[in-house]
Formats: sequence, C-alpha cells, structure tokens
Amino acid sequence: MSGYFEYQWNNRLDRNFGEIFAEKNSKSYNFNEPTDRNKALTAFKDMIGASVDFALKDKSCSQDDEFLLRFLFAKKFRIDEAFKLLINYLDYKQRNVEILQKMSALDEQIQMALRDGYPGVLPERDRRGRKVIIFFTSHWNPNSYSLVTIYRSMLLSLEKLLEDKQNQANGFVAIVDWTNFSMRQTTHLNPKILKHFIEALQDCFPIRFKAIHFVGQPWYVDAALAVIKPFLKEKTRDRIILHGSNLSTLHDCIAKDILPTELGGEAKPINPLDWVHTLIESSQSMNEQQSYRLTQCTVYSKPPQDYIRNTTCLLQQEEWPMTA
Repeated sequence: MSGYFEYQWNNRLDRNFGEIFAEKNSKSYNFNEPTDRNKALTAFKDMIGASVDFALKDKSCSQDDEFLLRFLFAKKFRIDEAFKLLINYLDYKQRNVEILQKMSALDEQIQMALRDGYPGVLPERDRRGRKVIIFFTSHWNPNSYSLVTIYRSMLLSLEKLLEDKQNQANGFVAIVDWTNFSMRQTTHLNPKILKHFIEALQDCFPIRFKAIHFVGQPWYVDAALAVIKPFLKEKTRDRIILHGSNLSTLHDCIAKDILPTELGGEAKPINPLDWVHTLIESSQSMNEQQSYRLTQCTVYSKPPQDYIRNTTCLLQQEEWPMTA
C-alpha cells in the first residue's frame, strides 16, 4: 500500500478545490444535487491528472465517471479521502494480480462457489435501502473450492452490485450464518487469506458495510474472531453484531419480511442460481476491456488446472502473526 501520496497542484486544481470546499462549508451545499456532484467529480479528476503516484501511471480510469463515483460515494464525497481510496484500490490490484486476474462468472471455480451461495444476494433491500448479502457457511465444501475462490466470488459480486448508485450511496449489510459450520471447516480458514480479505474490504475497495451480523456461531468461530479482531479497525469491529442462536435480535435489525425462511424470515428460501444468472448475463454483455476494474470481459471455459493450488501456495508464503 502506498506510504504517501504526491500531488502536483496547479492553478486550476487549486481553484476547483477552493470552490468545492467553500461551497461544502456553506449551509446551501448539498452533494445530493447533480451539479454539486459534477463539481466534486471534476475536482477528483483533476487530482488524478495531477498525481505522480505509481499506482496511477495509467490514468485511463479518470475518463470513467461511473467508476470514480464509487469512490466518492464510499467516502461521502470527501475528495481527498476518495483519492486515497482509489490509490489503495489500484495498488492492491497491482500487488495481487494472481488473485484478481480473470475475475469472471464464467470461471468454473467461481461458479461453484456462487451456486453454493457465496454470496447470496437478497432481492429486497432493508428499511434503510441497503442491499443485504448472506453467507451460509455450512454450504462450503473445502474439497471442491478454496477460501480464495470464495473471496474472488464475493469481490466479483460486489463489483457488480456497485454498478447501482443506490448501493454506492446506502452501502451493504452482511449476514453470516455459522449454523452447522464444523470445526473441520474452520481449519480451512487460512489467516493469510483472511488478511487479504480484511485489507481489501477495509482499506482498498469502495464498499461500505454498515453492519455485519453473525448468526449461530459456535465457540470455535468466536475464538477465530478473537484472533482476527485486533486487525480490524474500530469502526469495523463496532459493526460486527453477534446474535448467536437468537434470531429475534437479528429481526430487530432487519425486517423479517425480506429475510428468507432459513433465517426465520417471511420471504421465500434464497435461490443462489438467481444471482448466478445475473452475473453470467452481465458478463455476456460486457464489450470493453477496462484494466483498472476487477471484472474483465475475457471469455474462457476453464481456468488453468493448477490455478487455485498455485494461488493458495502464493498466499501461504506470506507471514502474518496469529497472536492477538
């Protein structure tokens, strides 16, 4: 991750920022207005154009308004913070090519994870307009696909969901159901891979998780969480809510009428294939290669036979302290 950020300020950039911040501090300034968002977007592009950071050696992303808005929404239009997030995103992508290459719903390993509900995406939003993502952990068969594949399928899904501005603005809620998750499965929760997971979602991707609900977690999951917690930012830790077997507290947070029956809700059982079809149809409609995005339009039928094994070995070469 870049240790510092260099800026080359020119008169035009200074003038744009002066206007943006002056208006932002006034009572009449409102980033919900399209004109104000356009001003922020213009200033953001100027900052990208003036940057000499290595992560931005390819500045083609500056022409993609929809892509840049993700970072502005993620940081509530605080332009300097959105810029740092963009640098982190591009830097992370360049440092983790082996994990992030060929992110496609046509990848057979990713499809296996998606068909098992990694992740499941509810059709209805919660009362605050947030998209709800669900993981039923007991569905994972580590002999079929790795934790790396689950990570890739989730990033692919989030990339698709971020195409919707309502998701960018309102953020996401995650529900992780640990019911019947075995201790044997816990041994496959590689901490080095979880490090990548945490780093990406906390610091590198334009994603706002407003709450993360744990349901039915056994004691050994609580123990694993205790190990991971020191690496979580305080804001992230505060948003993890442990419900155990008490679904009524979950229903206090998320209305039962949008939750599937598996979580004591009133909606129909979740069908992972609905989301699989959405991603596949989306991949077929892509017609432009955009190197700065995760999702690529490369069409292929099968990944290299030893791809997942090599990727996992690569991650295991890194060191990550296990002590809290």
